[in-house]
Amino acid sequence: MTILQHLTKHEQVRAIVWVVDDHLPTAAAVAEIVRGLGHIPRTFPAAEMACDALERAAAGELCSVLVTDLRMPGMDGLGLLQRFRVRAPAVGVVVMTAHGSIDEAVEAMRSGALDFLTKPLDVERVETVIRNAITRALLDAELLRVRAENKVLRDAARPALVFRSSAMNAVLEAAERAASSDATVLVLGESGTGKERIARLIHDSSPRAARPFVATHLAALAEGLLESELFGHERGAFTGAAGRHTGRFEEAEAGTLFLDEIAEIDARTQVKLLRVLQERVIVRVGGVNELKVNTRLVAATHRDLDADVAAGLFRADLLYRLDVIRIVVPPLRARSEDIAVLLAHFLDRFASKYGRSVPELPKEVAQALLAYNWPGNVRELENVAERLVVMGGAQIRLEDVPLRIALAPSAPPTLLPTGDLDLPAFLESLERELLRRALERAPGNKAQAARSLGLSREAFRYKLQKYGFDA
Repeated sequence: MTILQHLTKHEQVRAIVWVVDDHLPTAAAVAEIVRGLGHIPRTFPAAEMACDALERAAAGELCSVLVTDLRMPGMDGLGLLQRFRVRAPAVGVVVMTAHGSIDEAVEAMRSGALDFLTKPLDVERVETVIRNAITRALLDAELLRVRAENKVLRDAARPALVFRSSAMNAVLEAAERAASSDATVLVLGESGTGKERIARLIHDSSPRAARPFVATHLAALAEGLLESELFGHERGAFTGAAGRHTGRFEEAEAGTLFLDEIAEIDARTQVKLLRVLQERVIVRVGGVNELKVNTRLVAATHRDLDADVAAGLFRADLLYRLDVIRIVVPPLRARSEDIAVLLAHFLDRFASKYGRSVPELPKEVAQALLAYNWPGNVRELENVAERLVVMGGAQIRLEDVPLRIALAPSAPPTLLPTGDLDLPAFLESLERELLRRALERAPGNKAQAARSLGLSREAFRYKLQKYGFDA
């Protein structure tokens, strides 16, 4: 039974409440009220003692609610509150103060306290405040639990971005910085570079991670249905509108709405979207009532929006609203050092998916893959890797490679890796990455790892020594 289910039977919940007050009769009185509510009190005569207990508390021993006096010798209640905000943010804090010190209570509320009590204490007021604080603390604990579970599921479903280049590292750092705010983000890049992955990363790293992430591909929506899909519609708004329809902004409430190919929206929808970004309200098609929305927007396009504005195809004021934080994802040809790790990642994934050994890539195959300029970017590389696993054998032949790649002219020298990123280094990097992944899939079982790569034990042992894995 989850905490939320417990809350429907509040009398069954036995929460731990810490009471901190240097005036022992007051601490004892609050503890008695806590005990009378069916919960477990623990009293401390000084804030420093509560801090020591906080540092030593094991799982299940920490309080759900802290009730502390504000004025005490040594560390005061505000200092104790701040310590708990850092060390135990899920704990609900209630402060106590004299009637003449309400300003201090207000300051404590601004610092994160849930509520305050004034002395002399009123029993009914204390009971109400503690009940509410326990309920709130249990809800917060449940939310943290759900967020943690969701993060595990998200991490399992969407592995971390795979890259080695400094260019993609800069993109990742920008996305993580953007995640800490609610600012609108514009992600630019060619098709197949992973713009939606960046949008999901921003959402998953943000305080909105437990709320919905709604991805909408605008180019796939018919022009006449675009407004209805984004903003919703009322019954009878148009022929076929048999009932009320919730739009994507409402679906993503308190979460993130990702609008892919934002340059494809028509002029009328651009005006409506601009108003949403300015006023944070929507009006359903066929409706008159304004509905407030709390949705974080991430937009993306492969088009040059600045050029579209100059050509009169896109509103300049809408671009200004969208372009609060701009993240540009470079094409794969501009970060060729990522090809090896991405190829190894995809070959490993599809070999596991189809129950096959990871195929070997001879030099001529690797050279063709490296020389190709990958106009479809990471998406194209992923598709090619799947084809090689499915259609190729234990060793990929050049004829297994799509003709557009096998027959492509060599890329200009400026696009080829140089120095440490020449062909031998590329092959070694690829081989090292595949060895590492094989070892991860079969921890402690080198024979199994060797079989998954189609290698004999002797060849596998040699390669482990060559790349320093034995060490």
